[in-house]
Amino acid sequence: MSLKESVSSYILEILAFLAVFFVELSAALYAIGFLIMADTFLGIWAAKHTGGWKSITSRKAGRIVSKLIVYPLAIIVAKVAQTYLTPTIPWIDVTAGIIATVEVKSIFENSSVILGYNLWQKIKKAIWKDKEQ
Repeated sequence: MSLKESVSSYILEILAFLAVFFVELSAALYAIGFLIMADTFLGIWAAKHTGGWKSITSRKAGRIVSKLIVYPLAIIVAKVAQTYLTPTIPWIDVTAGIIATVEVKSIFENSSVILGYNLWQKIKKAIWKDKEQ
């Protein structure tokens, strides 16, 4: 076996291991990615709605890049912790839940700016109103 073949074989084995190791994360990563994109879209729309295009700065846009890097890394670390440290604790679900909560709250804040009223308060009133009757 030549050096090129052995390196190719080694790389394929590593890629196969990574694919199997992280296949469980695909749903969480796609969901978090969707929430980040939705929040970004609504954030840009809200910024345009309140302060025009000049209110959108590179510093604010830089937060998007950090979210796209840090959130998946947090989920990957949660996978490692769940697999090797404490398998009884659902670290992936907890981490994805916390991240999703932060993003959904931001989505509601942006939609409140766009719509001109607090959407979350209206939803809460509708839910509690049905329970009181």
